[in-house]
Amino acid sequence: MTHYQELTLIDSAEKSLYEIWSHIYTQLHIALADIKNKHGIKTIGVSFPNYRYEEKCNKTFALLGNKLRVFAPSQADLEKLDLNRWLSRLTDYVHIKSIKEVPKTADQYLLVRRYRFTPLDKRVQSLATHHNVSFDDAMAQYTSREKRAVEKHYPYISLKSESNDKRPYPLRIWQQSAEKPQQGQFNAYGMNNMTSTVTVPHWQD
Repeated sequence: MTHYQELTLIDSAEKSLYEIWSHIYTQLHIALADIKNKHGIKTIGVSFPNYRYEEKCNKTFALLGNKLRVFAPSQADLEKLDLNRWLSRLTDYVHIKSIKEVPKTADQYLLVRRYRFTPLDKRVQSLATHHNVSFDDAMAQYTSREKRAVEKHYPYISLKSESNDKRPYPLRIWQQSAEKPQQGQFNAYGMNNMTSTVTVPHWQD
């Protein structure tokens, strides 16, 4: 990833950040699908610089914050994406910075996933395969691990399907640090699916 664009959401009396996130990400999702269909570009990823965890009553809650970074392997890809055009009706609620090079001080990496619940048997089978143990042994390991783990609650953005009249659906977001960079493709939300591990750069302002 060599270039990025940063968006800052502007809270107001008219719309909460929750509502603004919904509008912004609906448009971004359409834009990413459009650039994939027109140009075959599937390497644009996102991160939430102010994403953070807060622990309450032995439960961990993740918060999105009010910023979004959109990354691409080149300036030309972001120019094709053209966020200013897609978000032109939302200028009262979001500040879009110009395209910039990723700073050389960006020596950290993030893994951003669309979190989707996986049934217990599939999670256990995956653990068994990964560690080359029986299903029963994996279940014992998983149960023990879950008892020690702090329950986590991931933030979500409410999106409405453009292809039908279904009720809004939650785009749950799981962001965590990664040890090393990994290149690859993202889904139409600019994120990883649950099994992929493509990273984006990260740095503190």
